[in-house]
Amino acid sequence: MRRSRLSEGSTSPTPNPMTGRMSTAAVTNPAGARGKGRRVAIAASSFAPHKGGVEELVRQLAHQQVLEGGSPTVFTMRWPKSLPSEEVIEGVPVRRFLYRAPEGRLRHRALASVTKHRTIEAVRAELRRSRADLVHIQCVSSAAYFVEKATRSEGLPLVVTLQGELTMDATGVYERSAFLRATLRELLRSADAVTACSRHTLEEAESWAGIELGDRGSVVYNGVRVADFDDARPVERARPYLFAVGRHVHQKGFDVLLDAFAILAADADFGWDLVVAGDGAEHGTLVAKAGDLGLADRVEFVGSTDRRRTAELFKGCAAFVLPSRHEPFGIVNLEAMAAGKPVVACAVGGVPEFVIGGETGLLVPSEDPGRLAEAILRVHDEPETASAMAGRGRAWADRFDWAAISADYEAVYRQAVSRFRRRASFS
Repeated sequence: MRRSRLSEGSTSPTPNPMTGRMSTAAVTNPAGARGKGRRVAIAASSFAPHKGGVEELVRQLAHQQVLEGGSPTVFTMRWPKSLPSEEVIEGVPVRRFLYRAPEGRLRHRALASVTKHRTIEAVRAELRRSRADLVHIQCVSSAAYFVEKATRSEGLPLVVTLQGELTMDATGVYERSAFLRATLRELLRSADAVTACSRHTLEEAESWAGIELGDRGSVVYNGVRVADFDDARPVERARPYLFAVGRHVHQKGFDVLLDAFAILAADADFGWDLVVAGDGAEHGTLVAKAGDLGLADRVEFVGSTDRRRTAELFKGCAAFVLPSRHEPFGIVNLEAMAAGKPVVACAVGGVPEFVIGGETGLLVPSEDPGRLAEAILRVHDEPETASAMAGRGRAWADRFDWAAISADYEAVYRQAVSRFRRRASFS
């Protein structure tokens, strides 16, 4: 079973293949493993001003690399076109490109064909300008095709990180796009290193592509900046509240949560409200469903929230719940732990790799409102149990701080560079 790569003198969680639980192991890396002075081009599927999991993890990774003496540059999509082609965001240089996938209507395919080489050359020019010594694709989107071509033309090592692309896009883009499927297969075949946000995600990609990555593949979990939650001011409300946050799409299971909460609200002794943050295609449907269930006075939808407000909502809640139907990782569970809150989550995807049932949270089957309600009620009725899980979860979250995760990535970078050089010496 693969383990995440570790920094010198640190420990990082890895799945125990016998129990499915997490254990820790120390692995020593050579001196200088923190990559001081490294110049990484982080090619993100999306970045600020857009909000989401990939955007936040790229932001945190870039900031950590800066703290460690590196000089990262973020390469991303220029959408909408009104965004500048380049700017500096929170001290990190950002370069945006008009990546056009050769799919869709005839005129779109024709435009993509005409601009393809121009776009690749533009990416190459920016790689030279930023003096990148390695390219790291975070989440494989249409941009990855152009970045991969530019990376190979410039003779640079390539690291690819998977974030559940095959199943977590709400529009089913990988099912519809032959171009994306071909791009992902090529990257899995040719990248100098491939990481995934969970063991589940890595094995899912290998099975789908029919490729055994061997020592090129590893798990590097997504991180959380614990200090953001230590410094947050708790939201105060008249009643304690259960908190949920995420995109309002089918995969996230918020409709199941509302059904579960309706069961709980029918009990006069259940004293919590429900606060739901986020937005998405099903937002209106969820608001209407809450009304139909008679929950309008117990459920508040607060919409999309920035990082500070989200941390404040985590810090103020009585417990956190993630009702997802599928989840490659589920960073919000870690954020709840960092805020010192008990977690109730569905045992899907990569979630059980770090939410340890009965220890750092409670796990239930997906799409089962009754079981979800039972778990939430247990946290509500057993405050000592809930407090103990929250304490263990808070200690667990420290293992996922971005300093440790950045060290994991640096170990992958070093191995990718070594593999790249060996391959180049034989060509």
